[in-house]
Amino acid sequence: MSIESLLLRLDSLLEARNLSDRRACLKAREVNPAVGVDFLRDMRRRKHLPRTDKLAALAQVLGVPVATLVAEISNSEDKKVEEQADASSSVPVSQVQVCGEVQAGVWKEAQEWPVPDQYEITIPYDAAYPGLKRYGLTVKGQSMNRVFQDGSVVIVINFSELGRLPRNGDYVVAMQRSRVSDSFEATIKAVQIKESGQMVLWPQSTEPEFQSPIILPAPGDTVCHSAAESPDVTILALVVGSYMPMPRASF
Repeated sequence: MSIESLLLRLDSLLEARNLSDRRACLKAREVNPAVGVDFLRDMRRRKHLPRTDKLAALAQVLGVPVATLVAEISNSEDKKVEEQADASSSVPVSQVQVCGEVQAGVWKEAQEWPVPDQYEITIPYDAAYPGLKRYGLTVKGQSMNRVFQDGSVVIVINFSELGRLPRNGDYVVAMQRSRVSDSFEATIKAVQIKESGQMVLWPQSTEPEFQSPIILPAPGDTVCHSAAESPDVTILALVVGSYMPMPRASF
């Protein structure tokens, strides 16, 4: 098969999901920043075979295994990918266990699902964090809907694994001890670090009720000056990717 066969397959999948080329590329870019906004347009115009890592990101957006798309070009002698893969080589993807959920909104008790309810998803291999344990959390709520839609899965790595502190611009999972029980509550937010070193956790939402930040005490502070501040927050994990499952049709 050839690039023409791949493009026909992509056209069918794009139509089924009601996605334009540009919109699909923008979503794929959230998974793999190497995907350009004109990735599909250039593929159509130049008839070039795509890199496997970019194809894997597009497959995730379209809700199909990347092997489905790779199969369309597996017999092409001109296939060129970053990994120098051919029909017999492995596709650069990895399996991640989705083991719970995290609230994108107010603090909510952290929930790890029973083992029978956990499941695996296939994601593109990320060479930026080799050997580090990843896991998935389902996003609940609208406070991060500019970046992570309700129902999407964020892929995270604990900062204890990374061996570093949060940085300005990171998306993170934060936890605090509940004020009404012995459990922990979690939320997902964007990190801003001011020149003073003070950390602010921001929502990224289109909804008016989700615009207020969580302001953590500045280094050395022992007193909270606002009801939004929290002295007991732990920044647990870094968000390194996201995945949107194929939705069910509604009638």
